[in-house]
Amino acid sequence: MKETRRVLDPTRDEVWDRYWGERATAAEVYPAVTDLLHEIRRVLPDPRDAVILEVGAGTGREGHVLRKLGAKVILLDISREALRLSRTVSHLPVFVRADALRTPFPDSTFDLVYHQGLLEHFRDPMPLLQENHRILKPNGLLVVDVPQRYHVYTVMKHLLMWANRWFAGWETEFSYPQLRRVVEEAGFEVISSWGYGMRPGLWYRVLREVLRPRGIRLPLYPSPGPLTPALHAWWRLTRWLEARGLGPWIGLTVGVAARKRPSS
Repeated sequence: MKETRRVLDPTRDEVWDRYWGERATAAEVYPAVTDLLHEIRRVLPDPRDAVILEVGAGTGREGHVLRKLGAKVILLDISREALRLSRTVSHLPVFVRADALRTPFPDSTFDLVYHQGLLEHFRDPMPLLQENHRILKPNGLLVVDVPQRYHVYTVMKHLLMWANRWFAGWETEFSYPQLRRVVEEAGFEVISSWGYGMRPGLWYRVLREVLRPRGIRLPLYPSPGPLTPALHAWWRLTRWLEARGLGPWIGLTVGVAARKRPSS
């Protein structure tokens, strides 16, 4: 009889404890594809004394920087291993282990709630966004960053899911109009958007992950030798295009910043 492999549930802590537990420190993990700190500072230029929550924090790098800038930062994750990894960056934020759909905070607690690489793991995104809405103050800010639908990453991911070999078991993605629509339906007004490409590229990162279990550890950032100036020039060009409105359509990620409607 053919064995049926169990499909992983990406909302369970065991999935993420395994994923994050394979890393000794946050230095072994790529930072977010999106320059999330830049996008947060665009809508919250002065974070001093702001009460900020990252949901599904993972390494939580941005939160550690925001804490140094004077914000009151809480990093929330369902995974003990994620929080352990984040503590290797610093002990400045407050660390909370909890379910993203049932956070232990009163209504209207935060000035800013953000997450990246989280919303796509929920088959119905609305409960997460509604919980974000509940704990935000009136006029509070939400920052959401997810995989962009029209990218080769999406094809690769769905092939691996079909073969039951995707690390999280299941994941979706969003086009910019879809992400904007679902955020607005949750009671927010979108005020900015973006999209970023992956640097180093997708195929290098895939190769690095494939070789890692075999004991071959490639550096996070390869040195292309004499091609370095050309590669850097290409990255500058693509970032220039992304920053001028094409990012949400050509990048690997797409994100929005939105404001909670006072009357919603």
